[in-house]
Order: sequence, then C-alpha cells, then structure tokens
Amino acid sequence: MSNNDNPLIKALPPAVDYLSYLTILEYNLTLEQLPLLHDILQDTTLTANIGWDLVHLLLPLLPQSQQCLHDVARLGNPREVVLKVTELLEAIGTPDEETNEEEAEDDLDEADGYEGPEGSRPDNSPLGTAVTSEKNASTADPTQAKDLTSREVPSKVSQFSALLDMLAILHPRIKTRYPSRFLSTSLQAILPAYATLVLDTQATEAVLNFINTFAGTKRPRLPPRKSSTHVPTKAVQLPPAASDPEATGESLAPEETALNERLLQSFLTFVAEGYMSSLPVNDNAPALSWSTRLLEHLHPEKNIPGRRTICTAFEEDEALHRRDSTIGQML
Repeated sequence: MSNNDNPLIKALPPAVDYLSYLTILEYNLTLEQLPLLHDILQDTTLTANIGWDLVHLLLPLLPQSQQCLHDVARLGNPREVVLKVTELLEAIGTPDEETNEEEAEDDLDEADGYEGPEGSRPDNSPLGTAVTSEKNASTADPTQAKDLTSREVPSKVSQFSALLDMLAILHPRIKTRYPSRFLSTSLQAILPAYATLVLDTQATEAVLNFINTFAGTKRPRLPPRKSSTHVPTKAVQLPPAASDPEATGESLAPEETALNERLLQSFLTFVAEGYMSSLPVNDNAPALSWSTRLLEHLHPEKNIPGRRTICTAFEEDEALHRRDSTIGQML
C-alpha cells in the first residue's frame, strides 16, 4: 500500500478534525506504521494538538516507538504532555491490586452505560485507552489482531525510562513564571513509580539522567577507578524543540530558581534513600558497608591476614563497584 492510500495520510487534517484523526490513529497504529507516524509528527501544529493523547498509544509499542515519543516531547504542547506523562507515571506507581479494582469499577460503569445490541458507545464518547483500541482492532482485522496479541508488552522499567526521557525534554520547554508548579507535580509522580522499580538499575539510571538535565553543563567528574563499570550517560542529542505555544513572556519569579533547586535536592535525597535501602544486606558485603570499610581503612591492623577485606571486594567486584559508582552520581 502506497503512502497516499495509507489511512494515516488520507485522514490528515484538515480532511478530518483532530479528535477524529486521533480515533483513526488509535485503530490503525501498528509497529509498521511508526516510521510513517514519525514523519507525520514533524508537523508542529498537528503534534501540538494531538501529541498529548498519543503517549498512552505509543507506550505499549516500546522500544520501537521511542522516536515518536521524543517527537511528542519536542513538538507537542509541553503543558498538556507533561500532565499526560505524569498521569502514566502515577499508574506505574500504583499497586496492581488498586489498578485492578479501578479497572473493575470502570467495567461496571461501562456496563451501566450499555447501549445497543452490541454495547457500542455513542459517537461522541471519550476516546478509549490503548487496551480498548487493541480489542476493537482485533475484532476488525484478524491480521492486526494476531500482531497485537503476539506482541510482548514492554516492561514497567522500560516505560518508566521512556517517560522520564520525555520529562527531561518537556520541562525545559515550559516557559512560565512559576515552573516549580509543574516540576513538583512531576517529582511527586516519579517517586512512587521509582519505589516500585528501585531494584532495577535501569530505573535508577533513568532518574539520574532526568536530574542531570536540570544541572546544566558542568565539569565532568573524574572517572571511577574501574572504568568498566557502567554509569549513566546523557541521552543522544535530539533536534531542536518547539517553543511553548502558551508562553506569555513573563519573566521567571525571583524565588523560582532557588525553589527548583530545593525541590530537586529533596527529590534526590528520597531517591538516594530508596536506592540504599534496596541494596541487599545478607551477602558478604551488605549494602555499601561504609562503616566496615572506614574501620578497615583507619585500623588496618585489625584486618585478618589472608582474608579479603570489604574495601578490596568493592574495588574488585564489578557489582559492588557499581554500587559505589551509582551512589557517587547521586552524592
């Protein structure tokens, strides 16, 4: 099928309104359509109008949809997209039991609103979630249904990392007198989500990369003694982002810079506490073993001859050394 016959091209506004185009995307978006969607999203006006409602459709298509998510973060309305990303982070941080209860309540609400012999919603009903679209698509197209059912759902940590990548792009784009109001909302959504994923190194790296976007350009730290250890790195350079369409030109409030710094410092304190609390305490070198290592350093005469010290273990063991490198990035 040529691009001209593709429904994503044929239905582009002004052929239909933005809400109708979102519905068409919801029914037709597949992995094969992602490169085309990336090209479509280069239209700043279109992305500013529909980007906020694409995030939950693109998230289940990770990692292939990463580029499209970056397009939404760069060119969508930053205030609307931040709210959507925050909502999805809150969902990640919600325990599965609560999520199941909410879904059951939604099902009951839909049953109460049942209309017609097939229980279809009226044309002016709100757009469904990505799961609803997959159910509808599977009924309409058996080929697409096979693709949807066989596709592996991305892990929570992959979704978490992708959403934090978006926030790192979105927050600098928001030009307002009080940016701390947006930042505080995002940080409050990140913490519960991180708490559920703290055992995964990728989640910690995603949080550190997010914080680094607010740190500015500084002289890099000296590399750790063992250079083979993986440490977080900044994301690949992206094309320039669009300006904030809702910017009013107001100058930053005098106290905002200091307030943002305090918010990030407090946030990093909770992240460090969560990370250190998650480290195992039942192995030969529990957690970071700071007190034991300090004792070995100050009183080497107390070390048992022929037995490897904890300090040596942290220098030679890659997993232990990674703990030092990660906490070094935080502190």
